[in-house]
Amino acid sequence: MRTIKAAAAVALLSLPFLPLPSAAETAAAPPMGWSSRSLGCSVSEQSVRQAADALAPLAPLGYRYVIVDDCWLAAQRDGAALAPDATRFPGGIAALAEYVHGKGLRLGLSLSAGTKACTGGGPGSYRSEAADAAQVKAWGVDYVKYDWCNVPAADFPGQNVQQIAQALYPPMRQALGQDVVFAMNNEDGSTVPWLWGKDAGATTWRTNVYNRPIADSYATMADIWETNQLRAEYAGGGSHADPDLIQAGRGGMTETEYRAQFTLWAMGAAPLILQAAPAQAPASVVANPKVIAVDQDPLGAHGRLVSSDGWYHVLSKPLRNGDRAVALFNESDRAAVISTDLGGRHRVEDLWTGAVSATTGKLAAQVPAHAALLYRVSASREQAPPVVTFEADPPRLLGEDRPSVLEPGVTGELVTRVTNTGATARLRDVEVTAEVPQGWRVEARTPARTSRLDGGETFTVRWAVTAPAEGTHQLTFRQGERSATAVVLVARAPGPGRTYLSDLAWTRAANYFGPVERDTSNGERAAGDGRPLTIEGVAHAKGLGTHSPADIEFYTGGRCTTVTFQAGIDDEVGAAGSAGFEVWADGGRVAYSGLLTGAMPAREVTAPIEGARFVRLVATNGGDNATSDHADFADATITCQ
Repeated sequence: MRTIKAAAAVALLSLPFLPLPSAAETAAAPPMGWSSRSLGCSVSEQSVRQAADALAPLAPLGYRYVIVDDCWLAAQRDGAALAPDATRFPGGIAALAEYVHGKGLRLGLSLSAGTKACTGGGPGSYRSEAADAAQVKAWGVDYVKYDWCNVPAADFPGQNVQQIAQALYPPMRQALGQDVVFAMNNEDGSTVPWLWGKDAGATTWRTNVYNRPIADSYATMADIWETNQLRAEYAGGGSHADPDLIQAGRGGMTETEYRAQFTLWAMGAAPLILQAAPAQAPASVVANPKVIAVDQDPLGAHGRLVSSDGWYHVLSKPLRNGDRAVALFNESDRAAVISTDLGGRHRVEDLWTGAVSATTGKLAAQVPAHAALLYRVSASREQAPPVVTFEADPPRLLGEDRPSVLEPGVTGELVTRVTNTGATARLRDVEVTAEVPQGWRVEARTPARTSRLDGGETFTVRWAVTAPAEGTHQLTFRQGERSATAVVLVARAPGPGRTYLSDLAWTRAANYFGPVERDTSNGERAAGDGRPLTIEGVAHAKGLGTHSPADIEFYTGGRCTTVTFQAGIDDEVGAAGSAGFEVWADGGRVAYSGLLTGAMPAREVTAPIEGARFVRLVATNGGDNATSDHADFADATITCQ
């Protein structure tokens, strides 16, 4: 995990102290802070105080709420009153609130609209809304996350879940009053809070449709963002769509991906609540005041999609001073140029790098895979360098998301392009250089310098590139202070003749349960725990053992003709299990086994793959659950020229 570096920490501590605004003022903006969710029921008074200590340096940026998410309640009420767990919170909630307030922060607690809390035991607030609201306010609580757990639906005959929620949430909101942030939390989306949460006075309302908290993974984050974006029309100042917690610092994503999440959440005026310990959240992601200002803009607008083709997204968000924030998000696995027409002349500030440029209308940039760039755009005739689009290894086709491929020791070609996109002035002395990794040879085949580049013109350099070894690598090119990165896959195609696929290196593999196994069955979750590949009593010495759904890709370089294997469900799951076996050559399916079950013998599959650069073996789910789908590609071979 990343930590706040010393220099960044000093910079944060040197920020001017901002007086704590009233709760009513902060409730109008998307709340920022930290949640104890990762601690689960190991949360304690001490751990919350430690989190408050670590969050305090971030308070000048807006991080003010320290939120205890479940496991703080005693199992039973004290008479009619809520009581904190005496072991976890021996000093009580009022003392904890006083400590948190002393740090210039505010305290949040979770409550449940049902009869019991979601986690850790303890009572819910069903039919005790007014008393519980009065009690937590008396303790000094400033934020209530109101969960949807253990709701007695039987008490509401003839009403659907939305109607029940509309009966249970407003009483707590009214009892708390407008000085307390009210976060409506319904993780599976069954109460459709985006349709009515604003009218109910909710400060925030959850928008995802996952019946679980957000996972620290890029794919889940992107899916939740897409769902959140569908709710944009219902959000507005003082009532914000909540796609869940900020994951930066937990370790499951790259810094580029964490920055993308932070950008997308800021464009959506979403709560910025850290899940990682505050000291572990990277300052380079969570402590950028100009990005935070986009999230906290007083207009409270939820950014809307200007354009999207499923992979490449342009979002725009109006800001109160008349500026707008523009985000370019590349959801795909390969860098790509994303552009939009701003109309007229504008000043453009890159909020992540601080670079300022000008354009006569067009904004374009090569956006790395899984990255989001964020700009503040204002109508201005300010003199500034033109917007420049600097590309390394641009895709040949729109939507291509596979890295370029080189073979070890074989010289290939990469291209860089510099375009004077902004067209507000002539660029002079444009030179592109390459940073050469150890053992690589990179040489310009065409001139790498031009004396001038007028508006709208593009300067292209072709590079001869020779890679020494297999693997996925990055090549960085520079033009002045700009850089562009090409991701290159170095792979070796199979040699001539017939080769077992289990003896080759694959370029990528996905497997439902545990890793793909070579020459054994899938086994269990651990690597190397499979058994001899066996289908209906017939053993096979070679092959690939998977658990569907599975997807295994090989680089074939256009030099292979045929893939052959025996498809079947491994005997280690008995007669259970079902799967379909497919072969894909580049973008098309070229063979399918039909549905096979654990009670069927192996079926031979032969697939023509002539001319394909990549071949994939795919095991699909048989239409039921995936519990026993141990799918064997037995005796799998490839024939090449």
